[in-house]
Amino acid sequence: MSIEALGAASITSLFSNMDRVAEQCGEQFPLFRQDKAEQWTLSRRGSWLGGFWAGLWWRRALISGQAEHKEQALQWSQKLQVWMDEPSINRSFVFWYGSGLGSTLHGDQQALDSLNQAAQAVLQSFDASNGFWPLGSGMGGGEAGQHILNVDALAPTLLLLDAQGGPVARQLGQWHVDACLRYLQKRTGAWRDTVLLRGQEVLAEKGAETWQRGQAWAMLGMATAARLYDKKSYAQAALKACHYWHEHWGKYAQGLLKQAEPSAPLDRSAWAIASLAMHELWRVLPDQQWLQDQSRLHLDALLTPELSETGRFVGHLYKIAPGQSELVESACASFFLLEALLAHEVPS
Repeated sequence: MSIEALGAASITSLFSNMDRVAEQCGEQFPLFRQDKAEQWTLSRRGSWLGGFWAGLWWRRALISGQAEHKEQALQWSQKLQVWMDEPSINRSFVFWYGSGLGSTLHGDQQALDSLNQAAQAVLQSFDASNGFWPLGSGMGGGEAGQHILNVDALAPTLLLLDAQGGPVARQLGQWHVDACLRYLQKRTGAWRDTVLLRGQEVLAEKGAETWQRGQAWAMLGMATAARLYDKKSYAQAALKACHYWHEHWGKYAQGLLKQAEPSAPLDRSAWAIASLAMHELWRVLPDQQWLQDQSRLHLDALLTPELSETGRFVGHLYKIAPGQSELVESACASFFLLEALLAHEVPS
């Protein structure tokens, strides 16, 4: 089977697998499925992953044109309203993918109302004294969350603000990006995933130079910033982050991702995010053709006959218990794999 056929079959199988997962869910969200298990671990509220489950249905509805798929997306989106007052920047994951796609892709009024409400809630949580959105105490951030800057939700936060519009949202978004550059970016192009701050002093950091998903989140966030704000410095920072990724992991994509038993579990979801990020940045910097080439190579390395047959992407390195992480299937990983597949299927 050609790579093109493998990709098309994978999209079809991802959608078919959603029906099987939905049968298990009832009224709860799918959280994760361990590789050898059939049953998903479910969550009544959806955690930070819930928006991706709704987002998958919004994407599927756009492609299929079927009213039942749009209704599924809207139902899951409405269930996420319980997170509206959660003190966490990770609400952006929930409401951009869970409501933002319904508004922007389908023009759905209920999704738009939810998106606007979420944008206002996020705007109100901006820490003006420090010039950024802290991680917050909700969604596991804890008491220290008010002093933590985290890169994970950078892209959906900027997209949420852009959809809301207005000069205040735009200015705060740029201030947040500037803070991320100041505290999270390293001279090498590597990104810290998280820093604990006291004033302007970094007390602790996490993820620099080793955490692949943190680097991928940074690449996607900065590619988004470069597209939305048209600042050369943002595009250059995004390009530098992509260069770091390529030099440390990307040029080994085929070898690393095709290993039957790698020495350590590779977070394949990070490679899907990185593929999408490089494609997004290439759209901003079309002269950097290597970004599009690498994006395609990353995606091809993730495609397998098993994925094309089952639609199960076991690629999210996830903490399933204290001190225990393993590769699982999740809506988040499947969503970014689908986004990367669709990005390369549709001519830019």
